[in-house]
Amino acid sequence: MKQKIDKKLVLEACIMKQEELIVSFESRISELKTDAFEQNQSPSQTEDRATTKIDLLRNFEKELAFAKMEMDYLKTINSSAANTKAEPGAMVITNHLNFFIAVSSEKVEINGDVIFGISTKAPIYSVMQGLQKGAAFSYNDTNYEIKDLY
Repeated sequence: MKQKIDKKLVLEACIMKQEELIVSFESRISELKTDAFEQNQSPSQTEDRATTKIDLLRNFEKELAFAKMEMDYLKTINSSAANTKAEPGAMVITNHLNFFIAVSSEKVEINGDVIFGISTKAPIYSVMQGLQKGAAFSYNDTNYEIKDLY
């Protein structure tokens, strides 16, 4: 029998991905601030270009705030908690994909296993929510069977 995917390692990998995302947003925001508010603007620059950069900056700041909020949420998850149904903090192993219910994240790989972080707002979560090991569900014309859940 295949060994269970270590939920603690998955959580740590998700936190690392989230930290990378936050650093990326912070870096991009810093660049945009320098560019948008630079004092040495050429006469050819228009008000519209500056406004577009400020709008883009605001959007990145909103994304950064959301990423930080998700990081705070990740830090509340107890990776040693035993889950018996598809709910926040659960590892859901199916016949097709492996899911960690927490926040949406890029796939992470742990000891050769690929895991996708999904949030409770993800459409696929709405069809698996509350299901237990052995249950089946369909999403995007794919039939899933929950092989393990913890």
